[in-house]
Amino acid sequence: MERASNTGGRLITAILIFTVSLFCTLLTGVAALILWLAARIGSLVTAAVVVCLFFAVLAIVSYLLSIRDAIARFRNELDTVYEVANRIRRGYRWIQQQFGWLIGQNSDSE
Repeated sequence: MERASNTGGRLITAILIFTVSLFCTLLTGVAALILWLAARIGSLVTAAVVVCLFFAVLAIVSYLLSIRDAIARFRNELDTVYEVANRIRRGYRWIQQQFGWLIGQNSDSE
């Protein structure tokens, strides 16, 4: 049992080290991109703003694309709910017409 928990601890440590390394790699890559662009443009501030705007546009586009799928799924679910509600309403009306006399309702009241 002790061996299994030790393996779990190693796995968590490995995932943590991987995550930190990946974050540092991405941060270094973005910094290198900004410095390269600053050398081409001649302004560090302008290069940082350009890279920032690029990532902002990338985030907005990915967000909108993911929202589109969620909205389509929501529409399908809404159509299904409407269909089920419609069938329940028709079933209730049929039962009311067939057995309305048991509870004293007139079937012509619709």
